Amino acid sequence: MKKYQVLMLLGVMFLLPVILAKLMLTQQWYSGGATNQGQLLTPPLTASWLATGKWQLIYWLPQQCDSRCEGALFHLKQVPIAVGAYQDRVKSIVLLAPVEPTAVIPVDADHLPRYSSNAAEYKQFAPSEYGLNAVYIADPHGNVMMAYTLEAEHQAILTQGKDILRDLKRLLKVSKIG
Repeated sequence: MKKYQVLMLLGVMFLLPVILAKLMLTQQWYSGGATNQGQLLTPPLTASWLATGKWQLIYWLPQQCDSRCEGALFHLKQVPIAVGAYQDRVKSIVLLAPVEPTAVIPVDADHLPRYSSNAAEYKQFAPSEYGLNAVYIADPHGNVMMAYTLEAEHQAILTQGKDILRDLKRLLKVSKIG
């Protein structure tokens, strides 16, 4: 009788972790190894007109700039500086919609490069899940791959800036392009 108890205990010791792991995965108690803070766009938006050979932070400037807009412009100004040694691989760009050519450019965006888009470029972003209300990251080939929805509160804006910086540094570290 003692032999079978030891064998049973040994079997339970090896099978219990497998059963628990299977249970955790099927009940979704464990979230995978995703480390990105932004929303990964699947599939990415392919915008060949954004292919500049550098990683880009992109923001569509609205007609009127509110606190969310000011937060996005703050990110576009600060994140390329904060990446440190990778500064020469990153640039920010403010996109102007063709339907809003008279958008008032806030003082914070004066030094940021602006690009007046055409209707086709505008339509490429407008129907996406995040639309024009996000800061996007594009790779050097023009693939817009990550989105960060805009925040309105001051503390949330600062936290989002850290998230963008963390994701961008990780991309620049593992990437050999741009």
